[in-house]
Amino acid sequence: MKETLWTKNFTLIMLGTVISAIGGVGLSLALSVTVYDNTQSTWLTGLYSALTIIPSILLPVLISPIVDRYSRKNIIVTLDLVLGFVFLLFAWLTKTGYFNFYFYVLMGLIMNINGVIYGLAYDSLFPNLIPKGMFQKGYAIGNLIYPLTNVVVLPVATVIFHHFGVAFMFMLEGILLIVASTFERRIEIVETTNDKIVFDVKSHFEDIRDGFRYLKHERAIWNVYLFFVIMMFADGIHILIYPFFEKSAILSVVGYSMLLSFQSAGYMFGGFLHYYVKIPTHLRFAISVFVYFTFAFLDALFFFMPFVIMLLTKFVLGFIGMNSANIRVTSINNKIEDHMRGRLNAVFQTMVSCSILLGKLVAGWLGELFPYSTVAILYGMIIVVGIFVYILKNTQVVRVLYNQEV
Repeated sequence: MKETLWTKNFTLIMLGTVISAIGGVGLSLALSVTVYDNTQSTWLTGLYSALTIIPSILLPVLISPIVDRYSRKNIIVTLDLVLGFVFLLFAWLTKTGYFNFYFYVLMGLIMNINGVIYGLAYDSLFPNLIPKGMFQKGYAIGNLIYPLTNVVVLPVATVIFHHFGVAFMFMLEGILLIVASTFERRIEIVETTNDKIVFDVKSHFEDIRDGFRYLKHERAIWNVYLFFVIMMFADGIHILIYPFFEKSAILSVVGYSMLLSFQSAGYMFGGFLHYYVKIPTHLRFAISVFVYFTFAFLDALFFFMPFVIMLLTKFVLGFIGMNSANIRVTSINNKIEDHMRGRLNAVFQTMVSCSILLGKLVAGWLGELFPYSTVAILYGMIIVVGIFVYILKNTQVVRVLYNQEV
């Protein structure tokens, strides 16, 4: 009997993810636009983004041992259901168009706390729902979900947001999350869990130390983690793109949503490539290095480009970025043991979240002082430094990590 990726469990997790993503992409756009439109400040927009990332820094190392010990399926089902009702409450609170910066920060913190716990559980459960020998295809499909919904949903969501406001987006996402949880509940998987939750502080932090001890002996993974700290810091430059469009005499929020859609389309086609074409094992490292340099170069020059070239650039970056991400994630998940995934995901998420926080704060601050193009060049140079220090300097071990059969 021919093996298939689309088992019952894999199909259910994909359905749940698609349904929640449909509302999520529109809500993300609505929140970022609402904060900037009401403050007209790149600094406050960056501060909002940075503050709402704080749970991503503090929670992963505290929550990951629980994720590793208890049912990951039950965690994601419960969180989708709870956040669904929370979003319905937010819809009611914002129905009159009410805006308060600190209230929006509070909403962002609640959403992010939920997202941190959900993400750790999802990332730890997902590999166990992929049939053996189909990691590349499974992650290719998984990584397609948000790009595909961005391409299809984002232009429509932009129109809906302008006509009905952010409260309607909250309501829509709340309903969709509740529906998603009903699909996820039907996943059938046997998980090794404890009979009851007993919080043992000593054992809890010992689990966290195990994650760092593991990384100490995995030099390749550690250097890849450190490089992506640099990459995600530089990703903070993207908070300046909407203000750039909003201030332009010829660009608009519709153009901004088109830009996001083109990037997502690139991710989507990159995902299709990984699903249908197996990347030669011996080329995985070389392709990744090429992608990293391309990101540094094109991001640095982004604000000098005419709109059409911006669209093309975002499509290209989405396409090659999807391929690079698939190589990195499949390589690392194929290397580490299942019982360590939650802890290592927590370590990585904490490192990256600190980097994103600083990257957005610095970009927002510099955006008030210098031309956006100058800030972009600086951030591009930071990526180049990271490539040489963490990837090329450690080519021997990182190549072995990337160039493995998955």
